[in-house]
Amino acid sequence: MANVNIPEYRISVDQLRPGVFIRLEKTNWFSHPFLFSSFKVKDEEQIAVLRKLGIDELICVPEKSDVLPLPPNQPETAPPATSSDAEAAVDRLWSIKKERTKRLQEKKRRIAECEERFADSLKDCSNIMKGIVRGNSQSVIEGMAFVEKLSDRFLRDQESTLHLMNVLEPAERIYSHDLNVAILSMMVGRGAGLDGPRMQTLGMGALFHDVGKSRIEKKLLRKRGKLTKSERELLESHPSFGVDILTAVPEFPLSAVTVVEQHHEHMDGSGYPNGLSGDGVDRLSRIVCIANAYDNLCNQPDPDDSLTPYLALSYMFGQQKALYDPEFLALFIRSLGVYPPGTVVQLTNGAIGMVMSVNPTNQLRPSVVLYDSEVPRKEALIVELADEPDLKVEKSIRLSHLPQEIFDYLSPRTRISYFVDVD
Repeated sequence: MANVNIPEYRISVDQLRPGVFIRLEKTNWFSHPFLFSSFKVKDEEQIAVLRKLGIDELICVPEKSDVLPLPPNQPETAPPATSSDAEAAVDRLWSIKKERTKRLQEKKRRIAECEERFADSLKDCSNIMKGIVRGNSQSVIEGMAFVEKLSDRFLRDQESTLHLMNVLEPAERIYSHDLNVAILSMMVGRGAGLDGPRMQTLGMGALFHDVGKSRIEKKLLRKRGKLTKSERELLESHPSFGVDILTAVPEFPLSAVTVVEQHHEHMDGSGYPNGLSGDGVDRLSRIVCIANAYDNLCNQPDPDDSLTPYLALSYMFGQQKALYDPEFLALFIRSLGVYPPGTVVQLTNGAIGMVMSVNPTNQLRPSVVLYDSEVPRKEALIVELADEPDLKVEKSIRLSHLPQEIFDYLSPRTRISYFVDVD
């Protein structure tokens, strides 16, 4: 049980026992093999490792301890570990630490490659969108080919893709919404076992779901704050505008036009433009509705209004559940994980980190890359929460609330320099 009223104090390593939470003091992170400089002692082996490292004193944190340290000069109750056992434990911990660093470097490499594909796809998407708005039939062919490529470009490395979506700069997000919704929708479609033609329809409908907004002034689209009644009515006309644009291009598949028309319809009948409900809402449209709502919650015009991926999913499941198809909403959450890659979290030991990958067997225990000002970015550590029973996610943190130093440290992507003209 935690001892919340007792302040931190210095103790001798001889006073340690399992259950005491400690912080290593005056010890460089690179000089010890532990993943953390603050942790709860698990067993006598860890105490033996501390002795082997020549650490005589450390800080006890009663608030996070299960038990208090032994009184000074009390005889040991457990037999001390042999020197060879302690040496083996030190070697094992160093091996784990180095393996975690190597794994992080591989993840960063994959995310960098994903970023290049994402930048290229944004440019392609922008050009295709302009052609569709002009009624260019060739752009439909290009759009269908583009959708087919999305599976190879992004669905095969879902982890890197989700991470990239969640660390984009606010200006970049403006241009990525259509692409995000298409990728997220197709992730769910793949999980639902849709065949090739249905995936094509889903991808086309998701990619062009907001094409009708090209008929609405950008000033209104970028407006922050509450809309007037007339502004809201005009904005809610964009699905109908989209139908007009797409049906003027005979080559555009009508099944995908239905998705564009219905992507704001809700299962309880509260959506627009036609107030459809239940079975009256096209099944593929239900998927795009969820993906669109999620990306909008995560990427508000004002970054301070944006929710973390975790909070967005919690809000949709807890307060908006009636709006969405329950089967697809559950599949959406399973596809992303409770804490999607890119989510910044605080752990119960106070450490700040960013989720790198989802644990499919226990979504509350993802793998997290840790922030530590003493550790260079390229050598930052990944902790597998599934392997750390005493650690768990305490809360998620909005990117906009992070100090720039922590944001730059945790984000493994490099600054990108492309710009997409949407005029």
